[in-house]
Amino acid sequence: MDFSFKSATALSFLAFASLANAAPTKYEAEDQTGATVKEGAEFSGGKYAVPGSDAMTFTVKVEETAVYDIETKVLIKQYDWTTSKIVVNGAEVGSMLTTPRNCDSAYVVTASAKMKVGENTVTVGNGAIGVDYITVGKHPDPEFKISALPVTPGATESAMKVKTFLRDNFLKKTISGMMISDQNFNYDYGNMKLLSAAECTPQDSCKFLNGEDTWKGQTDIAEFYKRSGHYPAIGGFDMLFAAGGHHEEGWFKGYTENNLVMTEDLWKMGGIPTYTWHWKVGQDTVFYTQMQGFKNAGCTEGVAGTAENNTCFNYTKAFTGDKCEEINTASQEYKDIVADVDIVSGYFKQLEEKGIAVLWRPLHEASGGWFWWGVGSPECYVQLWRLVFNRMVNTNKNKNLVWVWNINTDPKFGYDYSALNGEWYPGDEYVDVVAVDIYDPLNNHNSAANYFNKIIDEVGTNKMIALSENGAIPDIDSIAEDKSYWSYWMTWSQTWSGNFLEKTPTDMWKRNLDDERIIALDDMPGWDKVKPDTNKEGAIIAPDAIVKSSIFASGASVSMHGKTLNVYLADAKNASIKIFDTRGKQVAKLLSKNASNGSLSYSLEGILQGTYFVRVSAKGVNISQKIIVK
Repeated sequence: MDFSFKSATALSFLAFASLANAAPTKYEAEDQTGATVKEGAEFSGGKYAVPGSDAMTFTVKVEETAVYDIETKVLIKQYDWTTSKIVVNGAEVGSMLTTPRNCDSAYVVTASAKMKVGENTVTVGNGAIGVDYITVGKHPDPEFKISALPVTPGATESAMKVKTFLRDNFLKKTISGMMISDQNFNYDYGNMKLLSAAECTPQDSCKFLNGEDTWKGQTDIAEFYKRSGHYPAIGGFDMLFAAGGHHEEGWFKGYTENNLVMTEDLWKMGGIPTYTWHWKVGQDTVFYTQMQGFKNAGCTEGVAGTAENNTCFNYTKAFTGDKCEEINTASQEYKDIVADVDIVSGYFKQLEEKGIAVLWRPLHEASGGWFWWGVGSPECYVQLWRLVFNRMVNTNKNKNLVWVWNINTDPKFGYDYSALNGEWYPGDEYVDVVAVDIYDPLNNHNSAANYFNKIIDEVGTNKMIALSENGAIPDIDSIAEDKSYWSYWMTWSQTWSGNFLEKTPTDMWKRNLDDERIIALDDMPGWDKVKPDTNKEGAIIAPDAIVKSSIFASGASVSMHGKTLNVYLADAKNASIKIFDTRGKQVAKLLSKNASNGSLSYSLEGILQGTYFVRVSAKGVNISQKIIVK
């Protein structure tokens, strides 16, 4: 092992080693040439290399492109607050605010990040800390054991089908999704009822015709299709106006009722509806908190809200004890909670009676603190989740729900993946899917493997893992390469000034939705073709089952959607695309001389049904893939 000092304005250290094996390798900072070492009782009884004004950088050489786990032990000496960071190849992959925030505190920070073959830099600290060591080791492949049965006792057949479909595709393919915020619907305000375009007569209510009031015609969904050439398999809805102030008035009631109409529309096409709930309690009109919500100094008894963006609702009063051990049924807070839950249960019952199941994500972004349900302690949040679950499942008999719990960062630790806090997890018997919301860190379309792996660390491998909200989408090649197969992702809305479809370039939209490893609506089998798995024990699922594409190795991929052949070429210059039958006879030559780089689509309507081979030749690329024309 060869170490040499790297001269720069900051202290830097080189640590060359082969890290292809799974066993972590430890690098002591004080062993490096040029390190300023301090030790003794005031340094927690150990040796620390003190960088001075800048962070420390280790250079680590690896022989395999993969995700690696990184750990460092640091010591706060200079200030009573600071943030420790781990940066790999210039990108921050982990940080943790010191807790407690005082001097002379040693603590461990962990991260996981992709490293490429060859040299990679790992930078630790921010200049205000001493560094004890780093360890680097290849992240082990996860192995999941997941039951296809929903956690809801006596779940409907449709709920079992949804859970089975998710389980059967987990770690193989990722399901695409899109959120709807603004809605197109026609409403007769005089009689308080939705109107189809065909029965629309009041002039002021008939704004949306020609299919604009269908699920595919909703602005968010239509914009998704415009960019990708496909409709998402998952449609996102919100019980935003189902309860709270004004929920029985005109447009608000129409919004909620239209949710149900669009959900039925999507279900009939074989899609998967998912619901979240921006919950406004009782007669409140806000769900956001300001300055810690009910802990705000302005939240005195009888105060409904201190500002437009703050609710003073204190859900912990629905329970007794510091950790909300018992339910206080006599409290107004309990009565407000169950009254709202009963309203939402009623809407889901309407869907259940039509044989429709939904992914249900209440109390989302748990520990963030920007919603009223995230202001209390982890223990109280867990009790609130269980109250909602038991009220809906056991009292109201909602049997068509697949429960999605949304882990989140905890501001007391930070805002990156290392701050995801599993203490808020309600328990395996109350959750079917664990999901997380990620926005800015996905702007480079990476897999977000560090979030995926952190969720495993926090809640284990008995649940599927999903991306319940995102801006930019994670690129499927990065997902496959990092073995971080999200069950699904759901891009947040384009409407209401969201503009989250803009976070992903059009060519990436098309390439990902064309890819066989991404499930679009036209890839869904139809619910009549899904057989529910009733095995309680669950199936062992590992990344070995991943369907791989040659795209991340060669810059090309081939996939089929119906009778359309989709080919992606990073470099189409002087390329050829040919189709052969099983006897080796060429039946088609597809690529034109003026083809542009990126995604290409060809109709195979003129080719007889059967098995064929597509051969793609381009600069440095030669691949052959079997296709079936139906």
